[in-house]
Amino acid sequence: MANIWYIQVNRFCNNQCHFCSNTSNWNNITFERWLELIDDFISRKYSWIIFTWWEPTLSPDLPKWIDYAKQKNINCRIISNGMMCSNIDYIKTLKTAWLSLIHFSLYSYILEIHDFLTDTPWSYKKLLKAIQNALKLWIRVQLNCVINKYNQNHLDKTTKFIVNNFPDIKHFVWNNLDPQMMRQTEIALSTLPDFDIAWKNLVRTMTFLESTWRTFRVERLPICFMRGFERASTETRKIVKHEERIVHFLDSRNTFQELEWEHERAIECEKCDLKSICAGIYEKKAYYNYVKVISQKLSKEEKEKIISKIKMDE
Repeated sequence: MANIWYIQVNRFCNNQCHFCSNTSNWNNITFERWLELIDDFISRKYSWIIFTWWEPTLSPDLPKWIDYAKQKNINCRIISNGMMCSNIDYIKTLKTAWLSLIHFSLYSYILEIHDFLTDTPWSYKKLLKAIQNALKLWIRVQLNCVINKYNQNHLDKTTKFIVNNFPDIKHFVWNNLDPQMMRQTEIALSTLPDFDIAWKNLVRTMTFLESTWRTFRVERLPICFMRGFERASTETRKIVKHEERIVHFLDSRNTFQELEWEHERAIECEKCDLKSICAGIYEKKAYYNYVKVISQKLSKEEKEKIISKIKMDE
């Protein structure tokens, strides 16, 4: 099983993404508190720590945390917008601390769209420089992307752009938009995706990646929208493998352990043969009430084949 602990190290950022699901409160975790969390992590025998939200590279203690985790034989990675890592001297400090994996967040291969979504000029060019820097230092890079209204029709082109320009990148992650905690502005709400457009483009993208022997994951998307690739759903994988996740928030939620992966259901979900391994529709009533799912009919053997593939994956 791949139980993962996400740790928010701060709640401020040098990008201002319109759809960010963790708004700034200027909190910052102390080094001493982090050591306490590491001890808890060790006792739980989790697989990975991910330093995340808002932007972990803005914490001066990040290299020390990575180095300490390495001494304890703990795997760790960061999720970053790449702004700080565009500076080769800075990313060298992470390499010296033995960081081996970075998830960079790219929203579009089109400069204007990426910079619009991040609400930060030059973020696109700095991100591409950060990817170059990381790969030059032999730090493994994976790509994260938030599916939204402005990139839903060219997810495949963005992916092919990365594969063509950075062939060493072998893993991609798409997160469907989480509107619950994001800014409630007109622009932010305009980013909600059209599932009927996004899923077709996403399936083409996954088909391409599979043909190049790359791997991928998708979060918060009902698996009726990713037929043939159900095994890539993070929630489905956790349901099948009985995995859990802990997130340490820098707000009133504090440390939150996720053991259940079921979201809201549509009427059509109740008669779907994928129901037992699908999480449903995230935030259906509040935001995604326009989503129309389609009940799927599978034989017992077809469903068992999906489950078997997931169990055989790492």
